Amino acid sequence: MSLLMRSPKATATWTWVVEHDEGSDGLEVGCTTAVSVAEILQNRDLLYLDSVDVDWFQYGVGHTGYRSRILYCRDLTAAALAGRVRDSRPTGRPEAYPETLVLLGPGNWIAPDGRKRGEPELVSVSVDVATEDTMVELSVYHDIWAENDFFGRPHPEVHNGNAPRLAQGLRDLETALGVETETGEPTYFGTAFAYGVAAPRGGSADRGLDVTDRL
Repeated sequence: MSLLMRSPKATATWTWVVEHDEGSDGLEVGCTTAVSVAEILQNRDLLYLDSVDVDWFQYGVGHTGYRSRILYCRDLTAAALAGRVRDSRPTGRPEAYPETLVLLGPGNWIAPDGRKRGEPELVSVSVDVATEDTMVELSVYHDIWAENDFFGRPHPEVHNGNAPRLAQGLRDLETALGVETETGEPTYFGTAFAYGVAAPRGGSADRGLDVTDRL
């Protein structure tokens, strides 16, 4: 039986801002970045890209309230993905532009018994393609990455099986994107550091903080 616990909000986030030449097409370079990110995370068994959600905005208006979904994305090239994004523009908003690509798909985690188990959206990735500079954000929602579970209990088998995989994936992204990793703000469920997640502290001396009241 899976012991995986998921928080309703991100436990930790990391971002990278990739600069491009002036005049670059934001969607083209964003799709190139998205495909590269997906390949890196797949190599670490963290994300197998199935679909891409596209949020649409309009200059002078803001977010349109429309989101389109592109299916069967695992083997798409960057050029093919960019073409399908353009083809998915809402017909009621011909002036809309893609703002964010959300990469969706399952990943694998290591259970306490050492077995590999699949989990939908083990990591969440968004790629901002609305500007010349591409921003990549990776978020995690589960308790497997930190040294304690959401009850505050140490779970070394789970932590040792999963935290190093996340750390290596973050290092791989930093190297591939060529920019330093920026950590997000601490949350109720954990604190991001350079290549991992620290569990909330509190409670008795030998336990972490129990955060299950917000699950």
